[in-house]
Formats: sequence, structure tokens, C-alpha cells
Amino acid sequence: MRGAWARYNRPSLNELIRVQRLRPDVILLLGLLSACGSAPASSTNSPTATASTSAVATPASGYRVVLTTSTADGSEIFLYDSASNAPQQLVSLGAGAPEARFVSPDKIAYVDTGNNGSSRVMTFDLTTRTTSVVISATSYIPALAYKHDGSGFAYLQHDPAGKASLIVSSGGRATTIRLNDILGRGVGRDDEVRLEYAPDDKYLLMVDTFVGNQAQAPESGQFLVLRAPDNSVAFVPPSGVSANATMATWARHADRLFYRDAVGVRTWDAGVASVGTLASGLHWYDPAGSADDHWFAFTDIDSQFMPHVRLYDRQSNQLAATVTAPRSHPIFVTADTIWYLEEQACQGECMGGPSQPSGKVRAYSLTSKREAVLPFSDVHNLSQLSVFSR
Repeated sequence: MRGAWARYNRPSLNELIRVQRLRPDVILLLGLLSACGSAPASSTNSPTATASTSAVATPASGYRVVLTTSTADGSEIFLYDSASNAPQQLVSLGAGAPEARFVSPDKIAYVDTGNNGSSRVMTFDLTTRTTSVVISATSYIPALAYKHDGSGFAYLQHDPAGKASLIVSSGGRATTIRLNDILGRGVGRDDEVRLEYAPDDKYLLMVDTFVGNQAQAPESGQFLVLRAPDNSVAFVPPSGVSANATMATWARHADRLFYRDAVGVRTWDAGVASVGTLASGLHWYDPAGSADDHWFAFTDIDSQFMPHVRLYDRQSNQLAATVTAPRSHPIFVTADTIWYLEEQACQGECMGGPSQPSGKVRAYSLTSKREAVLPFSDVHNLSQLSVFSR
């Protein structure tokens, strides 16, 4: 996912990947928390204390969640079905596999990375419990995105010589787009690797700021928006303050992109040449939008380099706090509820700060301002959390 503070003790580069957020066209986890109360108070100050609880959440029925757990020895893909209220293991993989996502209600896709640097795009049928190979590559595939209607997909490919490409497959035809060479990799909390289609699948966002050479050749660089019908470039962040644009996400109901640069959080609307400003001075990480486009949840790094999840109200242009305890990687699962990762004091070598994900996932209600523990462990990334309602 995005910052180095969120990637402590990772066994491979794959776990630095951020690719795709929740599908914007589904009803997500209705009634995850039943507590009622007022909407969160708006604030432009530092987060204040809010109530929390360690009780286990009891979600409503009618949805499936697919997520990946990551340990030092490997990765496992789980299906969480609200009917059983318990995770079911689907696939065991090597260390550092990117997260899975739904292609259809009964099929998921994921990347299987081999020890020799090869990669395969795989699908898993939830009905027959069978796997299929979609793509086999001799190179590393750090990012994968499927169209919301399942009609096409795209993936990044980095070969051992440092050559990077974006491959877009649609209608049985694949187009390879040559990108800047990978001159070398470092680790920084502002880095992001991400592929994401716009809500109507007309545009494809590609961010690979982990490479860090956007200024070399922007038209083949590390932050591009392509038109899906012909793969032409629709948008490149303007030079200057946006040269190091990162931390991007789409609106849920419009072809409108939000990203962060030296000014703050900027906006780009499809078909408009210029960019706008949502919030000057806002230095967000891990942005996630609510299904009704009312809220953004994001991670904020405080003066002690600790991550906290905060909210941005797009209607009032105000900030709101969640809990004061360290949290990261927020994802909206309903208009009222977000999931995020619990953070704990760093154990061993930490590259970006004094905390690291504990592996536990918590749910937070914007209405009741309370937390609940979810039945997951060893989860270190939620950016690709994928949900289908039934």
C-alpha cells in the first residue's frame, strides 16, 4: 500500500503494492455496526479521543469479502462470507503476493509470483473451487486491475533488466505500453503502485511513483490516466508542483480523480485540461472514498511519525477525527462504516516510523464513533479489499 511506515518487515516488494479499491457499483456491508448516534463532529484540529470497544463485530448478512493475509513465510487468500461469519481459506501462495479482487460474484483474480521472478495472473472459481491461468509472464507483475464489468484487465510488468510496461487486455486483444525504465528502487512513505479503472471503466489510472522518475518522460512515466477505448493519454499531472503526484483515487460516481502533490489534494475531471484544488496543505495517505462521495477516509502522519485515520467531509470541507490510537489503511465498506488496520509499536527494524500494522482489522462507525474487532489476523494491507453483495 503506500507509505514505508505501512510496510515494515515486508518479505518482498509485492507487499508494497497498492492496486485497486472497493468496487463502486455494489452495496457494501450494510449494517456492519448496529450502534446509533450522531454524525462525526467536524474539526480542523488534531484528532480528539473517541469511544472504542474491543467487542467482535456482528455484520449483517448478504455479502462476501475477499482479502489476503501476509506473513514472513507466505500469503493466503481468504473469503469472508457474512452467512458464516468466518473466513474461509481459498489459496495459499508464496510470500508477498498481491491481494485478490472479485471479477464476478463467483470468481476472484490474483497474482501468483514465483521464486524465479516469474508471475501468473490467476482466477479462482468460488463455485467449483478450481483455478485457471489467465496470463503467464517471465517478469514480475506488481499490479493488476479488472474492469468493473469484467470485460478486460490491465497489469504492470517489470522485467529483470529494469524495463517496465503496462499491458491492457480487452476483447481478447492485448496492448503493451512501454514505460520508463526502472533505474533503481528505494522506499519512501510517499510511494504508491496502483492500477484502477474509473467507475464507468472509461479511464485507467496508473501510478508507479515507487519508481520515482516521473520527470524523466511524463508521457511514458509513472502517473498516467489512459482512455480505455484506445489507450491514449488523457491526463498527466502538470509539471512543477504536481511533478511528484501520488496517493490517487477515483470518485465513486464520476470520472473525477483526486491525488496529492506539493500544494495539497488536487482534482482532475475527465475532459478538463486544468486541475483544481480540493484542500490546500492536506498531506494525505491511503485515501478512500465513501460510496455516496460524501467522505474521504485517509491516513495522517503526526509529528511523532505515528499514523492516524481521519475523515474529510466533502460537503463542509472540514476534517473529522476517528480514534486516537494509531490506525492506517482505511477502506469504506458502507457509507457509515470504515475498516482499517490496527498499528502497534515497531518490533525489530522499521523503515518509516515507530509503528507497524499488528495484523488486526477493526471496523469504525462514523455514526456511533465506536470500534469493533473483526475476525481477521495477519492482514497488513486493505487497499484491495474487495466486496460483493448478494
